[in-house]
Amino acid sequence: MREIKNSNGKLVCRIDEMASIFEIVHKGYKTLIRFKPDGTAEVINSEAA
Repeated sequence: MREIKNSNGKLVCRIDEMASIFEIVHKGYKTLIRFKPDGTAEVINSEAA
């Protein structure tokens, strides 16, 4: 996964370009956003490990 950081060098999200998945971890919660081949998005929320 490729890490995306803001101008302060803080991690914003991680991207898996091959699987079309974005991972955002914020305040103990993880959000995965997956873009499917048909153009729809699947959002999965969970507690971060």
